[in-house]
Amino acid sequence: MKRKMISWLMIAALASAALAGCGKEEAATSDGNGAAAEEAAGDEKGGGKISIGFTSDYLSDFMANVVDGVNDAAEENGVEITVQDAEFDVSKQLQQVENFINSGVDAVVMKPVDSEACAPISQACEEAGVPLVVVNTEMSAPCDSYVGSDHTYSGELQGEYLAEKMPEGGKVAILMGEVQVQATTQRTDGVKSVLEEAGNFEIVSEMDAGWMRDEAMDTVENWLNSGLEIDAIVANNDEMAIGASMVLEENGVDDILVCGIDASDEALSRMQDGKMAMTVFQDGYQQGYQGVETAIKLINGETVEEFVDVPYQPVTDENLDTFLEEQGK
Repeated sequence: MKRKMISWLMIAALASAALAGCGKEEAATSDGNGAAAEEAAGDEKGGGKISIGFTSDYLSDFMANVVDGVNDAAEENGVEITVQDAEFDVSKQLQQVENFINSGVDAVVMKPVDSEACAPISQACEEAGVPLVVVNTEMSAPCDSYVGSDHTYSGELQGEYLAEKMPEGGKVAILMGEVQVQATTQRTDGVKSVLEEAGNFEIVSEMDAGWMRDEAMDTVENWLNSGLEIDAIVANNDEMAIGASMVLEENGVDDILVCGIDASDEALSRMQDGKMAMTVFQDGYQQGYQGVETAIKLINGETVEEFVDVPYQPVTDENLDTFLEEQGK
C-alpha cells in the first residue's frame, strides 16, 4: 500500500462523516441552481435529489483541490455527493463503484487508479445505465465524458522551460508517477520530446517514485550517492519535485533545476525561496467542479463534450507573484 500524507487520512475521515453516504443523507443546497437541479432530479426520480458518487485513486494534496471542486459543484446544484478514496487499489475502486450503483446513484465521477484496468467499472456503469465521467486521468475503457487536461502538454511546458534556461543542454533525471497511470507516460513523453528536439540533452535516469514525496526523496538520495551527474530533475508532479528539492537542500546542492506539476501551495513557496525552478498549474478545482457539472448534464439528458479541456499553465519566476497573490501569500 502506498504511503500517504497523514493529514489526508484525517481529511478522508472528515469527508466521510460530513458528506452524504450511500444512504443518501441530506446535502446542502444553494439558493440558486440548487432548486433547479432538485426539480430536474424530481422529474427523473419522483422527487428525490440527484445523487453522485465520486471515487479518487488516492486523496493526495492535489486531489484536495479536485474534491473541493466536486463538493462546491454539488452544493451549488443541490446534489448529494459521496466521496471515497480507493487508496491505489483497483479492486477497491471497482467495489466502490458497484456500491454506488447499488445505492442508486444517478452518476459516477472518478479519477481512475489504473487507466488500463477500468473495463469492469465501465461495463458496470453501462449495464446499470449510470453515466460515467472521468476526471484528471483518461482511461482506455469507454466513458461518457473525460474532464481534464492534456498531460502531454504539461510535460512539454517543463521541457520548454529547460530548453530556454539551459541553451547548451544538460543531463536530466525524471521522477515518474506510477507507470500504469496515463498521466505518467504522457507527461514523461512530453518533456522528452521537447528535449530531444532541442538537442544536447541527455536523460540520465527515469525512475518510478509513485507520485510520492518520500519515494522521490529516496530516489534522489540514491542518485546523489551514486555520483550520477544531473543538471535538472523533472518530476511528474509537485509532491515528487518537493521531495527532490528537499534532498538537494539537505545535501547543499543548489545548482540543479527542479521542475514539478500542479502548482501546489508548498511548491509555490519553494519556488519563492529559490528551491524549485518551476511548476505547471493544473486546475484540479475546475476538473472536479466541471466533472460534477458534466455528470449533472448527462443525468438531465443534455449533450456533453467527450473531452472537456481544463488547460495547464506554466508557473515561472515571471508570473509566480500572480499565483502567490491568488493564494494569499
